[in-house]
Amino acid sequence: METVLQCECGFQACAEDEGKLVAQVQRHALEVHGMLLSEEQALLLAFQGELNDVASLRRLAREASGGTSRDTFSERKE
Repeated sequence: METVLQCECGFQACAEDEGKLVAQVQRHALEVHGMLLSEEQALLLAFQGELNDVASLRRLAREASGGTSRDTFSERKE
């Protein structure tokens, strides 16, 4: 599965491999923003990006349902 990470400046990193995504993020951060990121920091940014995508999907689902239905993506306990 391809992972996409979008920077606030508009840059997008896309990779199917975690190592390649980290390399793209590190290169972009250094060349454009002057930031030297460790592998762990780049992974954290990717993870935060994925969480933001999930939060956006939840918000869109609530808006589409008029904001009255249960969170579509929450865990169900039976």
